[in-house]
Amino acid sequence: MQDVAGVDIYSLQYDYESGSKANRLRAFWNNESDEAVVPVLEALIDLSSADANSSQVEAARRIVNRLRSETVPPFGNSVSGQESVFTTPLEQSSNASIYDVALSFAGEQRPYVMQVAEALRLAGVKVFYDEYEDLWGKDLIVELERVYRSGSRYVVVFVSREYISKAWTNHERQSALAGRIQRQDDSVLPVHFDDTQLPGLPPSIGYLDVHNMRSEDLAARIQRKIRETSEFSSI
Repeated sequence: MQDVAGVDIYSLQYDYESGSKANRLRAFWNNESDEAVVPVLEALIDLSSADANSSQVEAARRIVNRLRSETVPPFGNSVSGQESVFTTPLEQSSNASIYDVALSFAGEQRPYVMQVAEALRLAGVKVFYDEYEDLWGKDLIVELERVYRSGSRYVVVFVSREYISKAWTNHERQSALAGRIQRQDDSVLPVHFDDTQLPGLPPSIGYLDVHNMRSEDLAARIQRKIRETSEFSSI
């Protein structure tokens, strides 16, 4: 990373959790801009392309392109309107959701989101929250696309200025929106910390403002949404 991006990954600002190289990379992706992250991702792809599955490499390159520009079409769609030949691992094996809800957020909002995640977990909700998962050794680009695009019934996006400025959260957002478009459903649930607009989501979509909402109240709203969906599908 020092050679590619001029970044010392072992500086204190990237000392996240255990301080391992993987956790430091995650801190870099969470904290830096798309412009800083893209060349690093490209270098990592080039280094691993000789040993990685070709479809995963191609999917990773498309993700880098999406980080560069919002004009790249989402997975499963081509400019001509025909189906893309690229599919994610989950789509190849099953269309079933693994999680009831996945939480997508910037690190600056972690204290609030952590409380929401804990309330959901205590209520028995199958929630994807990064600190609950064993991601050691996994390809995070592929794994997170799987979770946010097709592995969760709902994705709660915690919108903020910080959220839309970071490469990793943009990847999660784009994956969630691609799944929403593909299924034509209401799976993306925006929650706002400020007046930032979420790129790619129509402004007419209803959202929640959490300025005066306690974390447990938001968790209850999410549970209600999941319960309504379950009741509807059982009819």
